[in-house]
Amino acid sequence: MPADATLTAGRTTCVFDSRRTGDFDVTVVVPTRNERDTVAPLLRRLEKVRPDLRLEVLFIDDSSDDTPRVIEGQARRCSRTVSLIHRPEGERSGGLGGAVRAGLLAARSDLVCVMDADLQHPPELLGPLIDEASRSRADVVVASRYCDRGDVGEFSAFRLAVSRGSAVLAKALFPRRLRSVSDPMSGFFLVRRSAVDADALRPRGFKILLEILVSGSALVAGEVPFHFGERHSGHSKASWREGVTYLRRLVQLRISGRWRRLTRFAAVGALGVAVNTGVLALLTGTAHVWYLIASILATQIAILSNFALTEWLVFRGVQTNKSLRFRFASYLVINNTSLLITGPLLLLLVSALGMDLLLANVLSLLLLVLARFAIADSYIWGSKSLGPTRLAFTHVSG
Repeated sequence: MPADATLTAGRTTCVFDSRRTGDFDVTVVVPTRNERDTVAPLLRRLEKVRPDLRLEVLFIDDSSDDTPRVIEGQARRCSRTVSLIHRPEGERSGGLGGAVRAGLLAARSDLVCVMDADLQHPPELLGPLIDEASRSRADVVVASRYCDRGDVGEFSAFRLAVSRGSAVLAKALFPRRLRSVSDPMSGFFLVRRSAVDADALRPRGFKILLEILVSGSALVAGEVPFHFGERHSGHSKASWREGVTYLRRLVQLRISGRWRRLTRFAAVGALGVAVNTGVLALLTGTAHVWYLIASILATQIAILSNFALTEWLVFRGVQTNKSLRFRFASYLVINNTSLLITGPLLLLLVSALGMDLLLANVLSLLLLVLARFAIADSYIWGSKSLGPTRLAFTHVSG
């Protein structure tokens, strides 16, 4: 593709593409911002990585200096296919994470490796990352500073404490998603585009890996140790503002999907309370059924209506490997088990404390909403992993 051709990626434009040879085995996405001095050594080192690998280097540039011109000049001397997407000021949403997202959307291979341009991420590790993806059939392979034989390099004690503390906090909030990842804050990783909905990502700041790991379906993760190198150009993206952004985004990621589902679950539960209470009033007031028996019957009717609404409104679109029969049976068991609590509680509130029957029934049901949602969200409709996809590399001779 000639230099003046364009390739649209969102609202940004590919301003340079050294060659367009079709499909690639891997795309190396390199976000840059005023890092002109490391472009040439980075490309030289990438040229030597697996010469028979069809590799595309895709720069996503947010620079205000002549880094784009340097990239274009070096690309003409490089044996690899080199592309450049420059994001003009005002179109750099999401910061570095947004740049990576743009790269994922524009990449022309399923395997995408994300690395910094400052050479702190050794390009030679690309080969081991691909090998690990092939061996473990992982969706994401993280270059980790904290697994066995990993190394943070010349981190100060303060920076090391912040880095480790941030990782520990993330793992505490997402224990299942991050249980096999020792360095969820790494900016150096390999990911399969087929396992990630890049268009749905809404990154804030520079911790895009965390966003990928905890958003959407659960991913199979692998790790490769690496030594965090010395910075050769540019400036660290870390700052107190980025720290605040990270904490705010971590909370948003933790509550966003579940919070919406909990809100809908509560709304369905409130409707169920109305159904339950109405049936209870009808049975006790009109049919003169003893209130505990009436409560059991009213609960069964409410459970049936709640299950249908929960399927349709709360967990619609959530990928799960649980059958409808299993979900329905589990839902019945969980909700009927709650009678072991609501029954004695009703006896306590009505017979012992003299509370109005209908008010006591509403209170006992509301106390169990959160517990039932936690079980439904994690167990009955638990998200399904997309699972690994077998690598199918097509190598060409050097």
